[in-house]
Amino acid sequence: MTGKRRTAFIRAALVLLWIGLGVLLFTVYRGHALLVDNRNTDEGIRAPDLITVSVDGGKGLEFFRGDRDRFAVTGSRHRIRIEFSDGRAPFEREFSLPIRDDMYLLSVPKMLNELPFVEVFHTAPETRAPGDEELPSGEMPVP
Repeated sequence: MTGKRRTAFIRAALVLLWIGLGVLLFTVYRGHALLVDNRNTDEGIRAPDLITVSVDGGKGLEFFRGDRDRFAVTGSRHRIRIEFSDGRAPFEREFSLPIRDDMYLLSVPKMLNELPFVEVFHTAPETRAPGDEELPSGEMPVP
């Protein structure tokens, strides 16, 4: 191999290495918002009265029936721990989140009943009518 070919080969290998490292870091450290929901389901499943939920070994949060709270998680593999106030044994489960979306909704009652429990959560865009905006006093709306 001549010197120019070897230099070009090394440069191409370094570019591929940097691209591969970027893809690896993106998939491992991808952040998500996980909404944990302790509400009764449409299928008629009743939510637990009072539970403590921790995700990935983090701080546990108390949930009453009807509560929903947000956890910030990174990566695709996660572990949830649910402790019950009525003396039942704690419930632990591992789950994974796809990379593509930013926010997911996890239903505790569905998880406890072995139903599909994670779904993509989309926020609804805020709609405004043209006359809803407040104008500074004395200004007339532009037609």
